[in-house]
Amino acid sequence: MDLPIAIAVLLLATIASCIQSLSGFGFSLFIVPVLALLVGPREAVFIANVLSVVLNAVQLWHMRSAVEWRTSWLLLIGSFLGMPFGVAVLVVLDPSLLKLLIAGTVVVFTLLLIRGMRLHGGGKPGDVAIGFVSGVFNTSTSMSGPPVVIYLQGKRIAPMAFRATNTFFFGVSALGAVAMLSLGGTSSGNAWLASAVALPGVALGRIAGNAWYRRINEVVFRRIVFAVLLGSAGVAILTTLLV
Repeated sequence: MDLPIAIAVLLLATIASCIQSLSGFGFSLFIVPVLALLVGPREAVFIANVLSVVLNAVQLWHMRSAVEWRTSWLLLIGSFLGMPFGVAVLVVLDPSLLKLLIAGTVVVFTLLLIRGMRLHGGGKPGDVAIGFVSGVFNTSTSMSGPPVVIYLQGKRIAPMAFRATNTFFFGVSALGAVAMLSLGGTSSGNAWLASAVALPGVALGRIAGNAWYRRINEVVFRRIVFAVLLGSAGVAILTTLLV
């Protein structure tokens, strides 16, 4: 891995981790579109899931008592059922088309989050169904978060339970995705190396995000996050189309 790419990966991981720690979402939404341009879309999906395991495991330790376990496990069942379909998409699609799919997914889900879209809870079948959709998106684009975020918002659970349930689900589902992506042949030595390079950035971003959490206006910050997400997706789309 070239030094400029290593530095870029480290910076991306730091910013993405800070965004996640501050807002409770956005890690893969931010890092994957740009990372796909640097190391390739398949490697980007794999790296994002590896880093998500680490980030969410650390965060979960501090909020584990607030997890809604039944909802989490039902979402995970659906997620694991959907992951093989996502791996198939990742393996079959042309890299350029995959980059556009990733960037387009970021745009769609970011706009839905900006509009505050809510899906009303559908009981156990709804939990499993949303988990399935999340699983497909996870192993194909690493964008597992938005369907679950939108769904849990609709269930109107308490804020701490919302963050804790998201953290547990994203961590465990990312771990499963890493295993399935490895079995699907989408991991590589370069992807593992990039993940190792990015880990200090994940730690630094988490520290910075937690330190700034109480000092920044949440509404203003979320607007900045949305602008960054749309900007990164736009850059990815333009670069893919023009290069």
